[in-house]
Amino acid sequence: MKKLNIPRVNLHPASCKYLKLGHPWITDDSYTKKFPQNSFFLIGVDEKSKQEIALILHDPEHKTVKARLWSLDKNEWELNFEEQICQRIKKAIEIRRPLLIERENVFLINAESDQLPGLLIQLLKNEIMIQYYAFFWKKYEHLIVETLKIELPNIDTVWIQERNFDQKKSIRSIEGKSSSDFILSEFKLNYQIKINQHYDFGIYSDMSAIRKAMRPYLEGKKSLLNLFSYTGAFSVFCLNLDFKQVVSVDLSSKYLAWLDENIALNPHLNKENHKSLCMPSEKAMSSLISKGEKFEVIICDPPSASSDGNKISNALKSYENLLLLMLELLDQNNGKIFAYLNTHTISWNKFEEKLKSIVDSSSYKNRIIIGKRFKLSEDCAPLKGFHEGDYLKGFLLEFKK
Repeated sequence: MKKLNIPRVNLHPASCKYLKLGHPWITDDSYTKKFPQNSFFLIGVDEKSKQEIALILHDPEHKTVKARLWSLDKNEWELNFEEQICQRIKKAIEIRRPLLIERENVFLINAESDQLPGLLIQLLKNEIMIQYYAFFWKKYEHLIVETLKIELPNIDTVWIQERNFDQKKSIRSIEGKSSSDFILSEFKLNYQIKINQHYDFGIYSDMSAIRKAMRPYLEGKKSLLNLFSYTGAFSVFCLNLDFKQVVSVDLSSKYLAWLDENIALNPHLNKENHKSLCMPSEKAMSSLISKGEKFEVIICDPPSASSDGNKISNALKSYENLLLLMLELLDQNNGKIFAYLNTHTISWNKFEEKLKSIVDSSSYKNRIIIGKRFKLSEDCAPLKGFHEGDYLKGFLLEFKK
């Protein structure tokens, strides 16, 4: 990069403010509409003070995020860009190497958190999943892959996934493979991974560090109700902790069959302690209540827009019914509910207030504590000041002693 050749553009006062506070995005506004369309690098200028604030990467193809922060440090603005990409990839991987001792599924690059905006790279055993949320990374695909293979020489397959706002995913492998099917290990437990065969590939690695953080709260418990269980990572995790009763609920028979595969991959687990219910979560809980069932642990992690049969609702609103049913099923002596929300559009405070209002409207008012927060950490720790990266939120609810 040569600073003299980089166009200078005025930024909206709000963009200037948020860049200085740590937010790395510049979204569509009257100022971005004046950005030169053919320039990749831009120097953002505070129109009022005339000060050069940031080197930004222009992304005119993106619908809303028109530029992303590369550096606030003027000393970096004239450095070789490709060398900086390599250095940032290497630094991110080195930070995560200790995590590879415990699990084979790790986010090597967490986009803005690793100063590689719009770029997510996930390791899945010997395969890599590269996800572009910013279109400009396509230009540097060869460099990214080459750097990854130097740092992780055991990689045998690289997948490229381009995400768009219709939630569709185009996926291809560098090697020309159409799909992949293999087993990986997380905390000494095996999981079946199937790439490019379903919407997702079988495990949510951003929950890995959260599973680890939850373990002290799960040890010694004996019964789990796992709602929206997907392929059952939490069910397998709790069976490994010697739970005597694990009930997994999901609308998809395909995912519940996949869950059975995961249990079978861990022959030390007692599959007789597990039961699947293929039905909407509310229906399953109503049935369990009618049978007088109680659970020491209930985990609820609904999709951001969950479909329960013929009804579609957003996850926050779905808690209005879900939480009331969970409270009826919770063991009042030492029960724990882990309630999750998977969207950056709802703040921590709003989620907590919603849970509290539901509890207060129930017969359990003043009897439930909404306590510890479970948040993204380790390989997925969000960037301070960037709420869009802080999308996964969890609260522990339990009866007062």
